[in-house]
Amino acid sequence: SETSFIAFSANCTHLGCPVRWMEGAELFLCPCHGGVYYKDGNVAAGPPPRPLFRYDVRIKNGEVKINSVVVPISTTL
Repeated sequence: SETSFIAFSANCTHLGCPVRWMEGAELFLCPCHGGVYYKDGNVAAGPPPRPLFRYDVRIKNGEVKINSVVVPISTTL
């Protein structure tokens, strides 16, 4: 069986605060303004206008590769 991975940005799409994974609830929570995301990255509650940004993940030759882009620090989410 093949293992699959999903990678999300750790920043809330509301104002960019870092989100935390809550294992027991299986939700991502933003402590700044109460944003809540399901484990698939979609918004469950709160002010976030969009789902968490999802990175492209590939498994090649036994290595997990996450394709990300550089986002300037001045970019607003």
